[in-house]
Amino acid sequence: MSAKFARISLIVLMVTHFCLAAWFAMITPYRTGGILLNQRGPDAQPAFSKDIGAPDERQHANYIGYLLKQGKLPVFNPKSPTLYEDYQSHQPPLFYGLAAGVAKVTGQTDMESQSFGRTIRVFNCLIGTVGVAGVFFAALWSTKREDVAVVAAAFAALLPLNVALSGAISNDPLLIALVSWVIAFSARFLMEEAPSQRFFRAAAVAAVLVGLAHVTKSSALTSLVLFTFSFAWAGGEFRKLPKEDLVPLRTAGAKIIGIMALPFVIGLPIWLRNQSLYGDMLAQSAFKEAFVGSAQKSAILGAIEAGPSAGSPEVQYWINWIGYWTARSFIGVFGYMDIWFNASGKANSSSDPNILYKAIILFNFLGLGGGVFWLRNNWKENKRLGAITLGLIGLTLALFVMFNNTYFQAQARYLFPALSAFATLMAIGWVHIFKKWQIALALVVVIFGGFTVYAGTQLPSEFAKRTQTASPLP
Repeated sequence: MSAKFARISLIVLMVTHFCLAAWFAMITPYRTGGILLNQRGPDAQPAFSKDIGAPDERQHANYIGYLLKQGKLPVFNPKSPTLYEDYQSHQPPLFYGLAAGVAKVTGQTDMESQSFGRTIRVFNCLIGTVGVAGVFFAALWSTKREDVAVVAAAFAALLPLNVALSGAISNDPLLIALVSWVIAFSARFLMEEAPSQRFFRAAAVAAVLVGLAHVTKSSALTSLVLFTFSFAWAGGEFRKLPKEDLVPLRTAGAKIIGIMALPFVIGLPIWLRNQSLYGDMLAQSAFKEAFVGSAQKSAILGAIEAGPSAGSPEVQYWINWIGYWTARSFIGVFGYMDIWFNASGKANSSSDPNILYKAIILFNFLGLGGGVFWLRNNWKENKRLGAITLGLIGLTLALFVMFNNTYFQAQARYLFPALSAFATLMAIGWVHIFKKWQIALALVVVIFGGFTVYAGTQLPSEFAKRTQTASPLP
């Protein structure tokens, strides 16, 4: 594949992602209450929710609205009587500040209005599009292969859940974009064979992006760990060079210290604020105090034990509840984890097994397994690629497992900070399994693009079912 074709393909994929995300932004209800048909309340009836659109979107919008009205950051109170409206107030401020700026410039000051919601959603579509470019360059600079980069970018651009995230008000797309570019520039400096000016420029950009990720969402911790490891590893590799090549490195002590300090300098103000207000730099203690009312692992284990199925409840929890739910939501589950699609294209209960999700899950694991197998057989020449991709996936999965060991949150969006790593490994696997990149690209476009388009045609009627049966809260 030529470099020119790859760049043209990237532009097409970015435009496509923006258009699909904007489409989802227009068809998803904004601040609209209704019934969650596949979720049950204490009375075994469908649960009523003040918002049936995008997960946590109402609370993200409230944060932006607070900035617009008060001109300052909100203070999170886990015991607030309005906790349902405020539970995103502990988040770092970068996305909300940018969104508030967009709202001011466009004259959108009423967060309750549909035009406000659509404006901020379209802004996030742009951020998601930048994330697609980040995935492309992360794959390109880590593999030096245009075909892998295009297939990886196609996966990120057309993946239904990523499209839905980009078309909603959330800080997730900004985090995904920033971490993807962190991986891209980390790959850039890792691939340098000597401590050149290009090495230090790429490392400095990666460091700044790590800092920005930390003022976007606390789960950016994985990017800091990975960047620090990569930078230290590169320095260790340079020590093996002939002595005459080490002179630039020895005289660059100030650059090294400055680059390592950049993420902390950028993140320090918000960390100190959190320490002062909540007693820890990431505000996790306050978040955990507020999160006690959410679904717990213990409750799921109790339900499994009370059910008819045999076997270890712990094993069933991790395989059937966390594993299978997350694998399906990685592809695309919409609304508040309430709209799922089966092979006939009709929405169904999340508990009903269906061939559509299973087939795509198999395709995903085929690519992921193929990528890991290829790395294993070519590790010596690709150990840096393996380190940054497997490292990011491993760290993200570890945080996900730790979280779900207490709470039940089988949502794959928590894994999407590692989207660039997943996409790169899958693209490597698909390209080598199908022998030709054209076949791999065609399959990715048909499978994920087809699912996204079909879901978009069906979501309006699915949301309508939920709003037509809505009843007011008592």
